[in-house]
Amino acid sequence: MNKFHTDWQALLISLLVPAVVVTGLVGFALQPQWEESSDWIDGVFVLVPLEFVRAIVFRVLRDAYRDFHTSWQKVRFFLLSLAVLAGIGALILLLNGEWRLLWQLLTDAALWRLVLPPLGIIVVDSVIALWTFRGDARVQAARLDAMADDAEDWFMLALLRAPFLVAALYALLIYLRTLGAAVPAWVPEPSLDALREITLLYVAAYFAGKTIVLAHAYTAHFQRTGRRVLGAPWIQFIVGGKDRRQRVQAARAEQRAAEMRRATLLGEASTGD
Repeated sequence: MNKFHTDWQALLISLLVPAVVVTGLVGFALQPQWEESSDWIDGVFVLVPLEFVRAIVFRVLRDAYRDFHTSWQKVRFFLLSLAVLAGIGALILLLNGEWRLLWQLLTDAALWRLVLPPLGIIVVDSVIALWTFRGDARVQAARLDAMADDAEDWFMLALLRAPFLVAALYALLIYLRTLGAAVPAWVPEPSLDALREITLLYVAAYFAGKTIVLAHAYTAHFQRTGRRVLGAPWIQFIVGGKDRRQRVQAARAEQRAAEMRRATLLGEASTGD
């Protein structure tokens, strides 16, 4: 039983920075609009590709820890992989005739002011982690494998599923208020300020949920089972909406992945993907 334990230090560290971000977002959401500005809208839209990049970074880090031995090899692979992925993205835009969009992405100073700081933090944080890591690289790769899948699924849920539920619930509450129902006073009337408040609270909830989901990789339960949080078949159905045959295949693939992660965490796997 002592073999399974929660890494409390890593878990608390993984919660610390997101907790500050969530607190800041909630504070901005609940305070009155300080000026007529749409900067918050730009920030939310930029957040979408950045979160997609973050999910990709988890996979690149996983491969770096799994396939390479020295710190320099891991860092070099990580940076080269990001450069190659950026090049592929630019090539796709060119092949689709979107050269104007590509040029705008490369030359828009306002866009870079929004994108460069968080992107730089992601890259620098990853490089430092790779360079200074001294633990079991295969165990870390197993954690990142689960975190990458969960981060991607949480992103898809937040982007393509949950907004419709939130919008429907808000519309229902406003409708009930028009009928004289006792709707809580903290539910705002439709307005631009209400849109800003709801959106920022939604983003805060997204980061809070994502942090909790990813922190599971440091728990004793994950070490004991190798299972990630969002791997359950019913969650995968909500995320992807696959047909029955695809759901069965996905469930089997997830079970194999969980077994491989568990074996790695317990030191029973010396090879494998």
